[in-house]
Amino acid sequence: MRRQINRFAQVTAALSILTSGGFALAAPVEPVAGGTSEHDYFSDLPVVLSVSRLAQPLDETPGAVTVIDRDMIRRSGARELVDILRLVPGFIIGGFNGANPLAAYHAGFDDNISRHLQILVDGRSVYSSFLLGDTHRGMMGVVLEDIERIEVLRGSNSAAYGANAFLGVINIITRNALDARGGMMSVTAGERGIDDNMVRVGVGNDRAAIRATLARRADSGLDHLYDDKRVEQLHLRADFRPGGGDEISLSAGKFVDSYGDGFPNESGNMPRTSQFGGDYLQGSWRRDLGQGRNLQVLATLDNERIRDNFPYPLLDGLVIDFGGTARRTSIQAQHSFSPGANVRAVWGGEYRHESVNSKPVYFVDEDLTSHQWRWFGNAEWRPHHRLLINAGGLWEYHSIVGARMSPRLMANVRVANGHTIRAGITEAHRSPTLYELRGDVRYYHPTLGVLLANTVKATGGVKPETMLVRELGYLGEFPKARLMIDVRAFDERIDTLVGSHTYAKLGLLKKDTDDMVNKPGPRILGWEHQTTWRPTSGTRIILSQQFSRIDSAETNERHNAPTDTTALAWFQDLPGNLSASLMYATTGAMTWRGYPANLLKSEHQLDLRLAWKFRVGTTRGELAGTVQQANGPRQELLPTYTLDRRAYATLRLEF
Repeated sequence: MRRQINRFAQVTAALSILTSGGFALAAPVEPVAGGTSEHDYFSDLPVVLSVSRLAQPLDETPGAVTVIDRDMIRRSGARELVDILRLVPGFIIGGFNGANPLAAYHAGFDDNISRHLQILVDGRSVYSSFLLGDTHRGMMGVVLEDIERIEVLRGSNSAAYGANAFLGVINIITRNALDARGGMMSVTAGERGIDDNMVRVGVGNDRAAIRATLARRADSGLDHLYDDKRVEQLHLRADFRPGGGDEISLSAGKFVDSYGDGFPNESGNMPRTSQFGGDYLQGSWRRDLGQGRNLQVLATLDNERIRDNFPYPLLDGLVIDFGGTARRTSIQAQHSFSPGANVRAVWGGEYRHESVNSKPVYFVDEDLTSHQWRWFGNAEWRPHHRLLINAGGLWEYHSIVGARMSPRLMANVRVANGHTIRAGITEAHRSPTLYELRGDVRYYHPTLGVLLANTVKATGGVKPETMLVRELGYLGEFPKARLMIDVRAFDERIDTLVGSHTYAKLGLLKKDTDDMVNKPGPRILGWEHQTTWRPTSGTRIILSQQFSRIDSAETNERHNAPTDTTALAWFQDLPGNLSASLMYATTGAMTWRGYPANLLKSEHQLDLRLAWKFRVGTTRGELAGTVQQANGPRQELLPTYTLDRRAYATLRLEF
């Protein structure tokens, strides 16, 4: 089977090269009475909401975008958000244990927390304020059944969303409460301790509705490692349409992630059960002013709590602690309007305040704080019916590191109906986190009070990371072949990369003391494509691939991402209300967390799913069986840590 899949991948890749940009996985098209035609397979291109902050069809966005709909999420059988992102070109899925799955885009210089991505849930950032900045825990605080769609911008979007959107943006849009009335429940159980439960209830009418989702997800992680995980969540959302073009949305939620962490052979990182907790409040208001104009306001409050400590085995009484709290408040507003017949524009601003409190990590009793002002704007100008220009940027002031500007210029040329070429340039920045600016980790003798080690002591001299991106893309529709193709070629030049540097051995034990410093970053060159083929109304095949090269003066850095990745998804409707799914992914050899370049060999993952839909009265149901890693064990980080085959069944009811 692997040989056949690889042959299919090569044929589709060759087709992509011949046509050679950015494309979305469109929602499935239902068959119509009287047969099907070319237009039944591809309707209008999806409208993307988050790239430039203007609603744009996919062939007019200033960047390559993948759109994943909720039907695809369900058919994939995924339990984690990162399992879905495996299908996005350029994304690398992994983790340093099974309790902390993560996704990184063009990971070449990234680490084990994906600090170069921005993740938004209904416009609210879930980028962690604690430690180095973090996205993987924010991704786990989402219930997959609540997601309406996911928009993934493949490439920097600092021009619209600021520092954290350095490499890309994952915008998760959850279901409006007005569209989620009724009840839903889901139960999943299977091998490796898989035990998931979810229930959602929605009530209301066409003008006001509220939904509540309660969910729990648990498994035993990787083999030969203590990394059990239990994620418990509660999310509330209320939506109102009082009239006059107003839309109001209120959300609140809480989630607790209890997880096994650490390694038996690392005295400074011993196995233990840690906990990450978070809660949020969010409110948004949107008014349609008519004639393409609207006004939006969004306010959010996020709290984080980390409990992570264990006794140091080599010295009685000494406790290693990485715990603390963090808070972020944000308010932003934007205004969209049309100053002319061929021009649309959006502008706005955001104020953000962040604070952290952790004596073990910062060696201060009080809160450490920073605040940011952001002003952004984008103009969409159509000088010719076949030419669209997007120009804009974001000015950001950080209270510690100062101000930066992230501009973008992109041109989309429709060379023929259904065929668009996109070319542009953008500059991105990522401001250092409070940990990179103020981290101070000290260990004292429990009785004598003598400094044993000062492992991190940031002097505050680190500057923002910068990146210049040039890209060329193509988006093509081939209705007769029932095919859509996206190819993106990129040149990403990173400078002033933030990393650690040992400059002293402070303390009695003479352990290394690290500061955060800037260093030259790598240059990433390559291309990626995403191809969707619908040979029949009940078949959808998606192939995503990336091929890249990392140029760097550091040998280890050149191997921090695979030179190639491939992901194939085949969703097939069958007679008798049955459906089948096949997902296959390969990742080329790479390093992870600085381990030797030849440690992680090329890995393969095959997932299979068979589902049966049924109806009992007014209740709709689905019974599905999924097998992940059906092709056998896959190494994760170290040779002894593997993800083996795991099978599970899911019962879903909607009423």
